[in-house]
Parts: sequence; C-alpha cells; structure tokens
Amino acid sequence: MNRDSSYPDVVEQNRLVKNLMTIAKITVANLSDDPYFFLLQAARKFDSPVISRLAKASLAILPRNTTIARALAHLLTGNTGALSTYARSVDFQGLSDRQIARLTDMLVAVQDAETTELVLSNRDSNTKSLARATARYRWYLGDMDGAIGLLERTVPAKNKQLRHYRSELEVFEGALPVLQSTPQHRTGMTGENTALHLLTNSLPHTGSGYAQRSHSILTALQDAEWRAKVFTRAGYPLSIGKIAARSVDFVDGVGYQRIFPKKLKSDMRARIQQQAEALAESVRECPPSILHTTTDFTNALSVMAVAETFGLPWVYEVRGQLADTWASSRPESARSSQRYKLFKEREAFVATKATHVVTLGEAMKQELIEQGVAAARITIAPNAIGDEYLDLPIERSEARKTLGLAAENQYVGTVSSLVAYEGLDLLVRAVAQLIPANPSLRLLIVGNGVERNNLIDLSENLGIREYCLFPGRVPRDEARIYHCALDVFVVPRRDLSVTRAVTPLKPVEALACEVPVVAADLPALRELVIEGETGLLVEPDSPNQLAQGIDELLRDSSKRASMGAAGRRHMLEERTWDRNTEKLLGIYKNSSEQMQRMDE
Repeated sequence: MNRDSSYPDVVEQNRLVKNLMTIAKITVANLSDDPYFFLLQAARKFDSPVISRLAKASLAILPRNTTIARALAHLLTGNTGALSTYARSVDFQGLSDRQIARLTDMLVAVQDAETTELVLSNRDSNTKSLARATARYRWYLGDMDGAIGLLERTVPAKNKQLRHYRSELEVFEGALPVLQSTPQHRTGMTGENTALHLLTNSLPHTGSGYAQRSHSILTALQDAEWRAKVFTRAGYPLSIGKIAARSVDFVDGVGYQRIFPKKLKSDMRARIQQQAEALAESVRECPPSILHTTTDFTNALSVMAVAETFGLPWVYEVRGQLADTWASSRPESARSSQRYKLFKEREAFVATKATHVVTLGEAMKQELIEQGVAAARITIAPNAIGDEYLDLPIERSEARKTLGLAAENQYVGTVSSLVAYEGLDLLVRAVAQLIPANPSLRLLIVGNGVERNNLIDLSENLGIREYCLFPGRVPRDEARIYHCALDVFVVPRRDLSVTRAVTPLKPVEALACEVPVVAADLPALRELVIEGETGLLVEPDSPNQLAQGIDELLRDSSKRASMGAAGRRHMLEERTWDRNTEKLLGIYKNSSEQMQRMDE
C-alpha cells in the first residue's frame, strides 16, 4: 500500500509538536524553580546585543516609581553590576513583599549575595511569594535543609519548587537509581570493542570545550576501530530549547542518541532514574564491553547502576571539580555549606566506585587521591589537539585578513567562556594600562557568557571600547582563525579552588597555533605553560603583573616566535588525541580483563 506523499510531513509535524510540549514542560519547571534566572539564561542564549540595547532604551522612558520594571530592564542589559547598583538605591521599606520577592529573585539570578542580604534584611518571610524567593536564596547559598524547611512552612506540599528541592536533596544525600536485575551473565555476551558513553551535552547543539573534548575522544576511538554507542543526558537538547531536536544526530560518523522518555520527569531523582532505564535498555539489546561517563556525579549514578546490574566495568572521567565551580560564584561561606559538602561527597563516592578514573591533569589527580581514589586507578588524559589543530597554523597576516582585522595592529586576547572565574576583567584593565603607550594594541575577547556585557561596559568605563573587539561565540573552525590572529593569548584566571585544579582546553589550542601564552601562575596552568619557554606565568589577580607580562612579549617579536614554536612542539609531543586514545584503549582492555577475572 502506498502511503500518502504528505506522510513524512505529518511525522515531522508530530515530532515538532511533541518536542514543543516537552520544552514547554521544562520551561514551566524552570520558571517554578527560579523564574528570573531562567529569563536571564534565555536572554543570553540569543547572544544578541538587541535585547541589551532595548533594555537600556527602556530605562530612559520608564517612570522612576516602576521599581520592578526598571530592575528587570537592568537585568536584561546583561550588566550585573548595574542591577546591583540600582537595587541599592531603592527604598526597600516602600516595597511590598511581592516586589521584594521579585527583586530578590533578580539579584540571586545575577549572583549578588551581598545586595540580596540587604534587600531581605528586616523582612519576615511569612508570605508565600517572599518565602519562595527567600528559599531560592538559601538554596543558592547551599542551605538545602533551610530552603526546604521554609517552603514546608509556607507553601502546599505539592508545590513544584518544594518537590524539586526535595528530590535534589535526596540525590545529594545518597539516593540511587534502581534497576531490575538481569538473568544474563556478562561473560561472552558483550559486543567486542564496544563502549557505551553517557554525556552531559554534545555537538551539534553545544559547541563547548566539553562537547569538543567528547567528540575528539569518540572520533579517535572510531579511528581505532572501536564502536561507540553515545547517549546524552535525559531531555537534552530539548532542555536547552532545541525544538527541532531529533532522536539521533550524526557528526563525523558519531551518532549522538538522545534520551527522550514519553513523559520526561522534571525532578532530579526521577530524571536520573529515566536515564538509567534508557541505558539499561540499550545494554540489554547489545551489551558493550565497557561503560564510560563524565562529570558530574549525576551521570555517574546512572552509569554505575547499569554497570552493577549487568556486571560491566565502567570509567568515570573527571573533567572538573564542579563543587568548586559552583562555589566560585558564591560567597566564601558556600564552601562550608550543606550543598558543597554533599557535592564533594557524592563526587568522591562515584569516583571510588568506578572501575577506573580518567582526569585532565596532575592537580586533579592529587585531589582525587585525597578523596580516596587509589592512584593506580587514575589515568591522566589531558586536554589535547586534533583535526585542524594538527595542521600547520594559518599565517598571522592571512588569519587577520580572513577576519577583517588590521594587519598593522597588535592583538592580545582569549577564546573562552566569559565567566567570572576566568578573570577577564583583569585582562581589560591590563590592556587599558598598555594602550596609552601602544595605541596600535587591540584586545580580542572571543566567546559568550554571563560576563560579556560586564566586560563591554568595563571597556567603555575605562575609555578603551574602540580598542576592544567582542565577536561573541564563533564556530570551532573560526575559533582557530582567531587563535592564529593573536600575538599573545592570555589566561588571567582568578586564584580559586576550581582554577587551581582544572586545566582549560583553549590555551592548548593557542599553543598548537604557535601563539605564546601569558597565564596566571596557578598549579593547573603550570601544567600547560612552561615559564620562559612557551609563555609567561604572572601573579594571579593582578592587572599590573598581567600588563607587564603582556608588554614584555609584545616588545619582543623574536621571543614570541620562539615561544610559539616551542609551545606547538610540546603540544604535538604530549597532547594529541592519538596519545590519549592509546591510554583509553589500555584502560578499556585492562578494566574488561579485571572484570572477567572477578567473574571467574
């Protein structure tokens, strides 16, 4: 029987409708948990200056007494400092509890704890709206019990915010997914040279360093004639608003399979359970040789449950210290909070349960050892280069011509996620010091993130906006061109627990492009930059020292050239995906053999 020619269109329409319904549900859940944070993230996702300009324009016409409307406009400008300054100028006593709640939610969204404390002072959180906002603030600070207790006293038991908080606390306190045991015995039932991976996100929907590292690993395994079955976390990429998302995306021959349950759960514990069930179903159909997942621990919980149910070895790849990343955007007190302690405990728990642990560098390995993971079960597979970064770098003049940059200028900068711990405000201040004596200097900051508009406004306030370029997020192949256009790549990271331990990817790519690096003198960055040979290490958190390091290299073209050449040589010798793949294949083989010995 011939189907009507419109049948494919109907299938496509049904898929889009289903996706839209799921996204709507995710949106409602996010709005319930933290409405203004969700609104801010949605605005940033568009990566458009139009929203910022419209928000700034609205401030000129909004009446002075429209406090919440003006606060919202400040929020949407993307300048977090402007919102904080405005909030401090408001007469809090003249605001209703509902207005205080909305202002609090906005301040929490931009992570301003100090002003939030000021706004909430001398206010009892008895009303529902103020209780919910205060609970969000306590949750943000890591006081999980405090947030839940406040909601339990003021909102109905079925309140979504309360239900989500309870579910997340259950996971942090040790709740595990439960799978039906299988009668199948592992030995002789697994697919040879097959690895099942679970990722947080992936290409083509996310172009982060995380997604790029994952793809490099998977293509390298593919080249080594390993079959990789790859899944992303439950709900992704619908969870980031990709309405046209399909059940599988193929990129360079790698198939990224999506976990789209018929009814996607909105709370953490149920979502992890759905994730585990989807992976278990795949294993029943075609058992792999090994399971492999990455931080954070919620991924590991799903994979661990499947591994234990089917008697399979599993690898936990620790790509960051995410508890420290969480704490880096909060007051120092967050490091002694309930959430931080539980976060560290959960990460340590899954790492000690994994058959083997892979991490990025020596600093992270030492932290894992301190958490109780045996050194023999840890392998370092550093951030590395592959694909076009193995090719000879693009000539600097050609790169600048391609990007429309003036050939006669000097360019310093970075390609990075624009977040606070990167310390890019220090870089803007350092360049502001150098420009009076070097008017041909230009600052190039490529990427997007919460700090982008703050950095643009800072450059305006320092009087150097015309010397700064902020092209936003760019495709990976274009990012390489920006690398090659730079005279000096700068990594001005702030001195925090997370930056002391985690080695970033972008400096590796810059060094592969023969660009010398000036970086903060932190343990993780010492693993990348050899002082005086491939770049310079300077005192962290000091724009003066940063300026001196940049100026030293800008004044000496021969030093820049020799450092660039040495940097590329070291990257080719030590940090390629071929070398990492050899390590991974050894881990897979040894882990499988270890599991077989345990079965015998």
